Amino acid sequence: MRKDISRFIVLLFSCLLLNSTWAQNLYIGGHKAVRDNRYSTWLCSIPQEYFGTDWDAAMDFDSTCTKSYFKGVKIENGDVVTFDSIAGGKQYPFKVTYNGKSISGNITFTWLPLVELNGTFSKEYAEGTVSVSGPDSTFKNNMLAKLKWRGGVTNGTNRHKHNFSIKFLDENGEKKDRRFFGLRKDNHWILDAAQVDLLRARNRVCSDLWLDMSVKPWYSDIEPNAINGSRGKTVEVLLNERYIGIYHMIEPVDRKQLKLVKHDTISNVFHGQLWCNKEWSRTGAMTYPASYSNDLENWESIYVEYPDFDEVQPTDWSTLADAVTFVHDKSVARQKQVFQDSLGYYFDVPVMMDYFIFIVTLQALDNESKNIFYSCYDKTFNPRLTMTPWDLDLTVGGKLNSSWDDEKVKPDQYIYWISHLAMHDMFFSIKSMKKKINKRYWELRESYLDTDSLVARFQRVADELEACGAAAREERRWSGDTDISGQTLDISAEMERVEDWIRQRMAFLDETVFAHVVDIRGDVNDDDEVNIADVNIVIGLIAGQTVDEETFVRADLSGDGEINISDLNELIEIIIGN
Repeated sequence: MRKDISRFIVLLFSCLLLNSTWAQNLYIGGHKAVRDNRYSTWLCSIPQEYFGTDWDAAMDFDSTCTKSYFKGVKIENGDVVTFDSIAGGKQYPFKVTYNGKSISGNITFTWLPLVELNGTFSKEYAEGTVSVSGPDSTFKNNMLAKLKWRGGVTNGTNRHKHNFSIKFLDENGEKKDRRFFGLRKDNHWILDAAQVDLLRARNRVCSDLWLDMSVKPWYSDIEPNAINGSRGKTVEVLLNERYIGIYHMIEPVDRKQLKLVKHDTISNVFHGQLWCNKEWSRTGAMTYPASYSNDLENWESIYVEYPDFDEVQPTDWSTLADAVTFVHDKSVARQKQVFQDSLGYYFDVPVMMDYFIFIVTLQALDNESKNIFYSCYDKTFNPRLTMTPWDLDLTVGGKLNSSWDDEKVKPDQYIYWISHLAMHDMFFSIKSMKKKINKRYWELRESYLDTDSLVARFQRVADELEACGAAAREERRWSGDTDISGQTLDISAEMERVEDWIRQRMAFLDETVFAHVVDIRGDVNDDDEVNIADVNIVIGLIAGQTVDEETFVRADLSGDGEINISDLNELIEIIIGN
């Protein structure tokens, strides 16, 4: 009963709000015009191809309107008017009288979708309504939903541009799946505010880069539709008819996105599992893991995401704990070969290698030991864990606030900040794995990590925000706010800084971190030493044993394509000479 009353109040509030300013009663050429009372504007989403042209469009409004004026000329319902030379930020004067009240302002256009939130929201879920209007003239009005602020540092009451978590409901308060922008159909969506990002695009661009450059999860042959990341769409958002800026409406990383096997609720058997490391900790870094309890939702900084802890208690930490314990106990400082041979049992190594390259390239300081999802497709089938990055705002020179020392984010910073033990040992202590990572880096440098290609990814988004007028609206709303430590918000200037940072970073990485590894002549087993162990391998090859191609090449010291006594003699000469 209480839910029904609450839902009635939400609908009543929405209706009163919508009628209060004649917000939903104007349509331009079939496109919904959304009222922004902050700046006395009607914002309308239309196709991008309309920009730079004159557009003749019918003005439709309801019977509550008694008078309306476009550019000072009185018009009637259904009249066609001309919006000349449409451009981002260009305004067209409009005035309307309804129910004896007069509202004036300007009509302006964007090609980004518009999202309207109505309700009062905080750290706890509260019911409200959501409307979404697209440039293709489609719109969904007053969809019931539960909304709350989301995030860690960005979730404080002293913050102003909040992220939102949205869970759509039907009229009975049950989950209601919704599809937007050709992405997945689900009830759960996230509005990412890019609160501290002066470009307002880092998380979105970097998330798309990860989806493009990373190898597929190990189980992709079984689940070809698995998406190891989060897709999204840039939108503009209004809260209670007041503009709050550029957001990115994104899919969450969850069981459905990753296509993990469902929990067996009847027999309470764990299959697919998902965790998120939300803060830095020694457990998250796998250096000195704390003890865990299946009766707790978290293991220090790591939290259960699936199965939902509220629904399945006790949980099962053993799959993740076994992997973390292995990394800690089998640290390569003590057992290099064991680590190298067994890492692939516990982790999706090709994905981990790409993750390492990804965070090092972008200098993703906030994603090295935290903001990582770990997923297990089905622990009864294979316990191997796949990694997924999350919350990529602090990348490509981005800072949490202006008090951060520029030294932390300079493009020529080396990678001593990598404390995640598995990735650290994989790169710094095992030469053969380091060589594989380097080889993969140089493959990616020919495509997704090409310097010009990287710059163009960011430039395209920055150009779009400028051209559709969203950048100017965002700068007007948030420049000087405490969310960004009082800094001036200038998206174009920040893009120039990002380009300069990328060009310096890639040159630095090429020359230092990912410089080609030089092989030691005679080091047949690739352990950075030339000794009797290498002699034994060559003798074995002469006797007819087989090895992988890379070992064969290292053993063929004469370079004649064969392994024979001449190679053995040359190797002995190297050892004696050393």
